[in-house]
Amino acid sequence: MLARRTAALLLVLLAAVVPVVAAARLSAWENELAGRKSVEPLGIADVAVIGTLLWGIILVGLWWHWRRTTMWPVWSRWASATGLFAAFFECVQLAGDRGRPVALAVWLGLAVLCWALGEAVRLVLTRPVTPRLIASKLEIPFPLRGLKARLCVRADRLVLDSLASRRKRSRDVAAVPWTTLRSIELVEVDQEMTCSVFVFSATKVGNVRRFDVPPGPALHVIGTARELLVPVTEQLGRVVVEAVRQRSAGVELDESPLTEEDWCRQSGVPRYDTTIYSEQLRRNEKVANYATDKRPYVLGVIGTFLLMPLVMLCGTALSVITGSAYLQKQFKVFDGVIDPIWVATLGVGSIVFLYLLNGFVIQGFVSSMKFQDYIEAFPEAPAPPPKTGTVPGSGKKRKKR
Repeated sequence: MLARRTAALLLVLLAAVVPVVAAARLSAWENELAGRKSVEPLGIADVAVIGTLLWGIILVGLWWHWRRTTMWPVWSRWASATGLFAAFFECVQLAGDRGRPVALAVWLGLAVLCWALGEAVRLVLTRPVTPRLIASKLEIPFPLRGLKARLCVRADRLVLDSLASRRKRSRDVAAVPWTTLRSIELVEVDQEMTCSVFVFSATKVGNVRRFDVPPGPALHVIGTARELLVPVTEQLGRVVVEAVRQRSAGVELDESPLTEEDWCRQSGVPRYDTTIYSEQLRRNEKVANYATDKRPYVLGVIGTFLLMPLVMLCGTALSVITGSAYLQKQFKVFDGVIDPIWVATLGVGSIVFLYLLNGFVIQGFVSSMKFQDYIEAFPEAPAPPPKTGTVPGSGKKRKKR
């Protein structure tokens, strides 16, 4: 799997470098057409420094999604954003001010190339599905027959996603962890059926997503909290069954019953319904529209602010290393000499802000991801245990003496 990851990383690097180089060349072309002598065009180092913070986030994202192969194309396209953004403005100037409309066609071709590199990353990581890939812990995505949804075999669970939209892959996710998986088999559906999938709604009652299962082969998955019937081709179904059996081998089934108290504590839903939705719950109405792809985006804003001293420190170092007059002007480097007080201030600020980053952003993000994994596997509170007649008042009454 090292070869797959290495090839994918090289493609991500290529997706980041190509638009940066193109933006620098377009800037030089625009500067030449303008006939400027005293103004230097944007260089490769200038464009690269602009994307320092974004590329740092992308590296962290690739590390976090080291096994989530479906996220690598997304990070690859984000890696192209800095260069595409700079190239777009250069192309607009060339087309509008310099009379070169061909520059817009160049930018469109550059965007298509970056998109294609993202698709190449996906194919390198997930195709072909070999025994070594199945034995690894990399996520393996599979398309479904006649559906927009996607089935993914991860290291610790089977995931059905994209129930609502192809473009929003993380929306409406249903997961069956290996600890709750009871059986999976390839069956033949004789007539068209409907499969209902429950997703978290921020209440004790989950929202329902339904999809049609046409006649033909389908995977019948039975878990502790879920039962799925997903249409597949026969060849793909056999591969999925084999991947699930190999990855779930040796994992002990969690037989401990899930109680309503445990579920409420893990999901954050009040155990005793005191919300304004209580009457709607009693009528079995849909009471919430909770976005299952909800992410703590506000943490990204806070994290960006807390990383600014470190970005300034890195920019100062790069301005000295590259010798760029433009960068040195931006980062307060005069004639190649760094102000020691400026560097010391940035260093102390970086240390303090990184400490705050860990406490307020990283830990909060990890907690939110654990919460997301839990509600994908257990979307609603378990049903109450049946009455056995041992409840006070349910038996025979004694006669008073």
